[in-house]
Amino acid sequence: MNPASALPTTEPDATADSERQWAITTTTGERTTGYLPPWATENPSEDDVPPQEMTARLAGIRHVAEFPGQVLRAYSPGNTTDTPQGMEILRAGITCTPYASAPEPAIPVATVWIADAHQIADLDPTGLAEIIQSLRSVADRLDHVVIPHLNDIRTAWTTHHTSRTEARP
Repeated sequence: MNPASALPTTEPDATADSERQWAITTTTGERTTGYLPPWATENPSEDDVPPQEMTARLAGIRHVAEFPGQVLRAYSPGNTTDTPQGMEILRAGITCTPYASAPEPAIPVATVWIADAHQIADLDPTGLAEIIQSLRSVADRLDHVVIPHLNDIRTAWTTHHTSRTEARP
């Protein structure tokens, strides 16, 4: 990637495309614009920024698209009750921080939140495909190994186990 192509442009007000670009305008009238992807959930445009804060504002631009995970009922060590609570797993997002300092990527990457704050971040398409394949392998193991074992174990348990109430005279 050409580093110069990642830099925002400074252009007159009349040439900015408000539907496809963000704009930050300083208190001195300098206007800096950049690409605003259609998938971004927020527009980082801002007016009346002190000129000395422009670099920090650019570094803070972050385009985000979020994708919900699956809510399952689960036990948690932090839960104050003995009942399972809803917990979202495998939430995903695409993030681009175009003016990030190295080593943070300046191109869109994916993040998968396993649960709560546990995440696998900065995934490119290949890395995301590897996560997907791993999850498919886990699902296959649960389906083709764990379920048959559980069925066998439950059958044996039912056949051989005597409950406490049956064992009492």
